[in-house]
Amino acid sequence: MSEGMYVLRGNVTRVWLASIPVSDFEQAVEFYTQVLGLKLQLESPGNKWAEVGPDEPSSKIALYVPSKGDPRQPGGPSGVVLETDSIFEFHRKLIDEEVVFKLKPEKRAWGGLMAVFLDLDGNEIEVVEDPEHYSRSPAPKQKPKCTVSEVGRGCKVVR
Repeated sequence: MSEGMYVLRGNVTRVWLASIPVSDFEQAVEFYTQVLGLKLQLESPGNKWAEVGPDEPSSKIALYVPSKGDPRQPGGPSGVVLETDSIFEFHRKLIDEEVVFKLKPEKRAWGGLMAVFLDLDGNEIEVVEDPEHYSRSPAPKQKPKCTVSEVGRGCKVVR
């Protein structure tokens, strides 16, 4: 097989999942499915692992109970950003469920609406409403592929 054939494969096709550490597996699954309304896609209670989110091919959130030595423990920024079709309705529903918001829905400088709420462990989850997100600015030009050693030093197209 020629070297050129390898360039056509091995590309990232999507973000598969993001993980959030939790302290109580059963309560976390209930919160993410019943309160947030995410669908339980996979559950392994014996391993304290569940995946919630929309049907394929969309990304999922993995909920897991970390070991004591795991550097990621429940609480703090999760890095997860959800999207909603109505942030004010989403906010109202979660307030009715007594979910705590660190940031109520507000217009951001980048043009969309954003809020930040806490799950049962204090993990921060962002939610946005931004239907013009990808139409507001033109797509950036794709840069040539680089090898790891070339990153940050300019690179040439790998063929």
